[in-house]
Amino acid sequence: MKTQPEPRTLCLSLLGAALLALGMAGHAQAQTVRIQPSLDNRLTWTDNVDTSATNKQKDWIAEISPGLSISRESGRFSGGLDMRLRNLAHAERTEDNTTYLALQGRGTFEAIEDAFFVDLAASISRDNRSAFSGRFGGDTLDTDENNETRLFSIAPRFAFRFGASGEGRIGYQQRWLTGGDSTLGDQRSGTWQASVTDPVALRLFGWGLEYVRTDTRYDEGSNRDVEQEVGRATLFVNIDPQFRVRAIGGYESNDYATVSGERGAIWGAGFDWYPNERTAISVTGEDRIFGTGYDVSLQHRMARSALTLTARRDISSSLQDLAGGYAIDPLFQAIYQILGAIDPTLSDLERERIALDEYRARGGQGIRSNAYFLERAFGAGYSISGVRNTVSISLQQSERQRLSTLSGFVLNDDLADYDKIRTRSASLSFNHQLSGLATLSAGYLRSRSEGEGVTDDTTTRSSYTLGLTRRLGAQANGGVTYSHIKSEGRDAYTENAVTATFGMRF
Repeated sequence: MKTQPEPRTLCLSLLGAALLALGMAGHAQAQTVRIQPSLDNRLTWTDNVDTSATNKQKDWIAEISPGLSISRESGRFSGGLDMRLRNLAHAERTEDNTTYLALQGRGTFEAIEDAFFVDLAASISRDNRSAFSGRFGGDTLDTDENNETRLFSIAPRFAFRFGASGEGRIGYQQRWLTGGDSTLGDQRSGTWQASVTDPVALRLFGWGLEYVRTDTRYDEGSNRDVEQEVGRATLFVNIDPQFRVRAIGGYESNDYATVSGERGAIWGAGFDWYPNERTAISVTGEDRIFGTGYDVSLQHRMARSALTLTARRDISSSLQDLAGGYAIDPLFQAIYQILGAIDPTLSDLERERIALDEYRARGGQGIRSNAYFLERAFGAGYSISGVRNTVSISLQQSERQRLSTLSGFVLNDDLADYDKIRTRSASLSFNHQLSGLATLSAGYLRSRSEGEGVTDDTTTRSSYTLGLTRRLGAQANGGVTYSHIKSEGRDAYTENAVTATFGMRF
């Protein structure tokens, strides 16, 4: 029997390929490559390092994290890689001392001009995976190696054009997802995709065809392998250049819910409306094998503000969320827009990394699971930037329901304990520029998670933060932040923490 390469070996090979491609591209036009070393330092005092309700323990945690950011935004290769070697040392709980690599990278290599491309992506992070216990996701003190998640992907694709306005694409994407413990295990997903579309083939009418097949493989003996096939045909009716209607028909099958598989027809409709250059509205509703599926999005931008709304119901997975699903989340969009207003000098990659860290800290990308689930999610985000003030507000609600035979999977996550998990969260952040060098920030986050199953459970968490950051030089900045966290429910605790930071860019 043919053996598969170790996931770690594949991951390192992908990382090496990304760096090699970036280096080769840099030889062509070295002036477009930006390489920036960094050194981030953090000192935190907390009165409850173990997040315990009855036995609070104070501790000092020092962190020294050298990093390297490589980016290129033109030429045959565009993208970048951001790496940080996080080193944390505890004064009291020395057994929690740790060192690990935090990584975020993505890029596209144009092997043949306007025809053949290779997309690369990689991420390594440590975040709490439970909605009912432990710290908020994104908490910088949550560095348990069991919470480490590693995702790598490579996706070659061939794009072509035909006729006056037709476009086609054939591609394959391979993803590797591994976790620090048995919660995620090793998971590999391969997706074939082929599509051809010409939305204005006959001016009034257009058409599109798409086929997607996804095969997901797990560690031997831990889970059964699953697959999904989806084919769609779309008829476009172009009412005018700003408004078009879509009629959808297709077929799908998967064995997520039953070993024998489910299959059925897809019928649906939708529309795309662009009332002006600042507003985009897209609505799709379909009759699927799991019931009604929908995907709704609204984006509206003004000179100093942005509004984003999304709503969807579909089969999903943690792999899809981690691989880029966050990019369309209104919460992420609001944070991303504010960062651009606060510091226009940030590169796209650095801006995305900082936004992703803040997004996770505000409750984005909730639970982690190695199984597919039916998800219903709603999100709303609004951000406004003034001359000296920026404000962002976000509302989130998600409902994840395990499919009927997931009990046949080896699970070690929240979906192993509950049939359905509902999470609601609201966040508010405020930034005020005290001067050209100093910024005052405040934030509030509240989330409520409800689990339904053999037993029910509810956890409510609240977080308050107040911080001051100041630019100390052309390449240095520092700050101090106070935070108060309160959790009520199965894992009840309170925590007060003060963190001082100092960072340098070289």
